[in-house]
Amino acid sequence: MVSSSHGPSQPVPSDVYTTEYFLSDACEGFDSYVSGDVSKIKQEIVRLLDVQPGHRVLDVGCGRGEVMAAVMRDGATVVGIDYADAAVKLARDLVGPRVSRADATLLPFPDKTFDRVVMGDVIEHLPWDIAVAAIRDITRVLTDDGYLIVHTSPNRLFVSLFMPVVRLGLRLTGRAELAHRISEYDERKTVMHPNELSPFGLRRLLAQAGVPAKVWVAEDILRSGSGPWTNELAERPLVRAFARVAGAWPFRYVFGNDLFAMVRR
Repeated sequence: MVSSSHGPSQPVPSDVYTTEYFLSDACEGFDSYVSGDVSKIKQEIVRLLDVQPGHRVLDVGCGRGEVMAAVMRDGATVVGIDYADAAVKLARDLVGPRVSRADATLLPFPDKTFDRVVMGDVIEHLPWDIAVAAIRDITRVLTDDGYLIVHTSPNRLFVSLFMPVVRLGLRLTGRAELAHRISEYDERKTVMHPNELSPFGLRRLLAQAGVPAKVWVAEDILRSGSGPWTNELAERPLVRAFARVAGAWPFRYVFGNDLFAMVRR
């Protein structure tokens, strides 16, 4: 495998992303998808997109298509791309034929086509050099006053500094099953996540792409207990109290797991 100074530079094989993967907790928002809803993170992405009727929106790495469906309801004209055949099929089942298989570094659209672009839970799946190339091509297709919203998780600082403590704490407090589920997920994502980023890493990547960007970490570190990994934890008053402190600045740079960026041309 070819490597750069930032790690592997070959893409993750597309067949790793199976229907089973998209229809599991390993793919963010599955529980909400099953119930016909949109996860808390995807709701935040839709809010940040702030689409208006008539806006043209591109979803890069659209997955199952929930964000596409949500912005369509807001009156936008939406297209989606993904490089996994399973994702293209699932998204077409949800939103129709406006989804195609494409490479994020070679978008099949003219310059200045889209008012908004979303890249939700994608950049961690792209090796650094490919992610830089994708950001550059995405900004090419943005209108002059358009912007891209990026979401990525997990936060590399949280994973390396705090996750071992979380696992130990879960086992010591009788939550061994949840600790085991997290460990299983970590093993699975090793193949899929060649580019997990910290807030500082995300800033460096966008700077290398040469684009103006604002980067921040969500302060709701438990996602209001809405996720499969946080719902059990959020039931505990002591955990909620800790989360309020850990979600404050600057602690959330380590304890927060949801990183966002707004990128302009």
